[in-house]
Amino acid sequence: MGSITGPAKALGAAFVLGAVLVAVVASGIGLEQPFRIDDSGDLAIVYAVLGAWFLVYVVMAIVAVADAARLTRRGDLAAAQESANFVKLIAIPYFLLNFVALTEVVAVVGVNDRDRLGLDGFLVAVLFVMLTYVVLLPTSAYSVACLVMMKRSDQIGRIFFGLNLVLQFLFVVDVPSTIAVVEVARDRLGDTRRPGTLSRNLLAGVLIAGSSAALLWLAFVAIFWLLDPPGPFVRDAIYVLTIASPVVFVLLVLLPVVPLVTFRTAVRLFLTDDLDALQRSARTVKLALIPLFVQNFVLCAIAVLATTFLPIVATHGTLILLGPGALVFLGAFGTTGLVWAVITTYLMMLPTSICGLTMLALLIRHRAITPRFCTIHTLLHLIFVGDIISTLVVAHRARQLMTAGPSPALHTDPAVVRG
Repeated sequence: MGSITGPAKALGAAFVLGAVLVAVVASGIGLEQPFRIDDSGDLAIVYAVLGAWFLVYVVMAIVAVADAARLTRRGDLAAAQESANFVKLIAIPYFLLNFVALTEVVAVVGVNDRDRLGLDGFLVAVLFVMLTYVVLLPTSAYSVACLVMMKRSDQIGRIFFGLNLVLQFLFVVDVPSTIAVVEVARDRLGDTRRPGTLSRNLLAGVLIAGSSAALLWLAFVAIFWLLDPPGPFVRDAIYVLTIASPVVFVLLVLLPVVPLVTFRTAVRLFLTDDLDALQRSARTVKLALIPLFVQNFVLCAIAVLATTFLPIVATHGTLILLGPGALVFLGAFGTTGLVWAVITTYLMMLPTSICGLTMLALLIRHRAITPRFCTIHTLLHLIFVGDIISTLVVAHRARQLMTAGPSPALHTDPAVVRG
């Protein structure tokens, strides 16, 4: 099989250095360590250092793009897929740390521009977003090379090619797209890898641990309301166990290792036609999610109520005497908290639908379900509560098909991923 090319390794090294630099910047602004960054003079030094890194990176990126073009001309799919996998994944820490540093820099610039209501901060944000896009764009070169080679040899269809080609040029979704492209390329090379036990159970394990803490939290909350007084142990337990939902949010959203491992596992199960493993994983994940979802719902409800009534507390109750305008203000204030609660909850719940959606894709590929059934349950997988019901229904359908044994409906197309 192929190996990671030299230019890809050099590009990866540049990302490691870039991640270290932006981590130092983020630490200097947020923690004032190892040095303090809090004014325009300090930021000028930051811009100079990052600018020098950017110039070096541009040279390496040009070499990497040329290398991807060379692999395409040679038809070296093995080396291209290994390089694509390496470059895309090693860029993730840089992207996450860069987002933190960018947010802090924009805040510093905005605060120092009070005369123009922080306009400079907005302009810096736009500039940094554009530069970040330019930096991350070359990481898609090897994935595009894989797509071109597989399409040229008629190993993938037009839909798979077109969809993933577009996704390669978008933030965030380019990573799962690369994983899918790499795994399909390995399948075409005869190197399909079955997922291990750890990767198959990683997401379920995280959710089971989080939901166990959430169940205890819910139990202690019930005791808190039933006992009078509840006692310090119950209060301390509630306080400590509240961390379950935030920790799972960090693991599933802010540090997305678990979702990426789960997505790669789902793609591998799809390519190996392992419907049984998919339906088991999907059902286990959704059922394990329920206590955590309930805890998160309660915490979000408390947060939204606190946000709504915060202006009243801050004004010692005088705000409610200002008439209907005050109610409109409170409604807008509370809606802001509600929107953030919904967004964060949705982001945390979305990775739990990976196996269910992959199961639907495998069933439709086998022509075991109708397009209408697939569309309805795909939408339900993206809706709170409906995703759990839909997963149980689809898993039940999958078990019925497996119990019935081979049939014309379960015929497998030799071309696994075609448009």
